[in-house]
Amino acid sequence: MIEVSHISKKYGRREVLKDISFQAKSGECVAVVGRNGCGKTTLIKILAGILRPQKGSISYFGKDVLQKKSLFSKYCGYVPQESPLIEELSVKDNLRLWGANRCAQYEQILDAFQLRDILRMKVSKMSGGMKRRLGIACALAEWPPILLLDEPTTSLDIYYKESIQEWLLRYQRMGGIVVMTTHDESEILNSDKCLVMAEGSLAGLSGEDVNMQNIREFLK
Repeated sequence: MIEVSHISKKYGRREVLKDISFQAKSGECVAVVGRNGCGKTTLIKILAGILRPQKGSISYFGKDVLQKKSLFSKYCGYVPQESPLIEELSVKDNLRLWGANRCAQYEQILDAFQLRDILRMKVSKMSGGMKRRLGIACALAEWPPILLLDEPTTSLDIYYKESIQEWLLRYQRMGGIVVMTTHDESEILNSDKCLVMAEGSLAGLSGEDVNMQNIREFLK
């Protein structure tokens, strides 16, 4: 379970996040939406341990991860907007670097993200969409209980977008928690919770409230 309580973050005098609190249970997907520059990426980076908040607490399965940074890598797989891959290495070597070859679900990951036929390809020769698929596969390498995704289906065509969405649903059914920033309507509507960011604050929507009309109203 994720418990985020009263998180605040400033860049200089600018308060990007203001008293952010939410929870997510095993098997749930939380979509974080909002206009560009509203703090979505900052929030995801804090959840991944890349940035540290000025105030607040974060608990993963009862553990205070802000007090012990190594817990972030234990509990989280993180896919940033920018590619985390090493361009000079092949697909296979990137997967090995992240430990995917030791994962019990390795063969399933290769098939789900359609990487088996391009294992020898260098990352530098891959398209943006292919890199995105590989980045998510690497984040799943050690099968963490939490997956943090910053606009995961950017650069993907409809076929691969649907394929990844199906895989994320399978991951949730196995008890995984997904927190993603997104502008994609289908990802928003399929989420269990929608956290709308506006001026650094969150307004929670869930259940029947998760519809694009309500979300657009919050973003006005």
